[in-house]
Amino acid sequence: MIGYGTRKGNLEEILGRQLARLEARGRDRVYLAYFRVSEPSIEDALRRMAADGVDEVLAVPYYIAEGRLTYELIPGKMGVPIGGNGETVVDGRKVRVSMSPAFGMTRVLFNILCDRIAESGCGKDDGILVIGHGSRDVSSSNRAIIAMNADRLRKIGYSHVAYAFNEFDEPAIGDAVSGLVSEGVEKIAVLPLFIAMGVHLCEEVAEKIGIPPYSDGGDIDAGGRKVSVRYMRPVEDDPRLLELIDSEIADFYGD
Repeated sequence: MIGYGTRKGNLEEILGRQLARLEARGRDRVYLAYFRVSEPSIEDALRRMAADGVDEVLAVPYYIAEGRLTYELIPGKMGVPIGGNGETVVDGRKVRVSMSPAFGMTRVLFNILCDRIAESGCGKDDGILVIGHGSRDVSSSNRAIIAMNADRLRKIGYSHVAYAFNEFDEPAIGDAVSGLVSEGVEKIAVLPLFIAMGVHLCEEVAEKIGIPPYSDGGDIDAGGRKVSVRYMRPVEDDPRLLELIDSEIADFYGD
């Protein structure tokens, strides 16, 4: 199971909990790795697997979206071709690697967003803001995933839905908030479609919304009006994500 890595967030705790749940289900050869910053690295995890006698690996990216990271960079660190399927040699041992997809377009992400709205106390006449990371990678599906889930919310009756990105893509967060305020909403549920808490969500996005860092929201002054912001948590270790991973494992091993 591969995460991006973090210096100041809860990603390691999230993946640790998901690992423990998989092990409790009898998945006894589950390893963690990180693309950068956190340990173990992908290379170190592969070496540990090879030392344990593993000769076939299913790499599961704990990511929202597909893109260059999942198609090219992670496979590159594993020594396999673009796409992530192939054979590599680790400390003299041949290891066959297969890549499962990121969470992507699955209905699970949408259901998590709906749960976050319920937790926020907001309804179909309140403002809903779905936030994505944004990407310079033209192959990334992040923008499409964020836009699709916002559209799904509109289709089930939410009247004031917007989406925005922390960086690289448009619309900007401040513009999206202003747009919702101009529609007359008094409450906004902000739904970050991110994996984990960290600097992006706790500091950067919070500042762009106008709420205190490391908070769950607050009142903002927007267009001369006070608007209440409910800042919800990202997807983290939602049990439905574990079910997706466990299903991929079951398919891989023919359970």
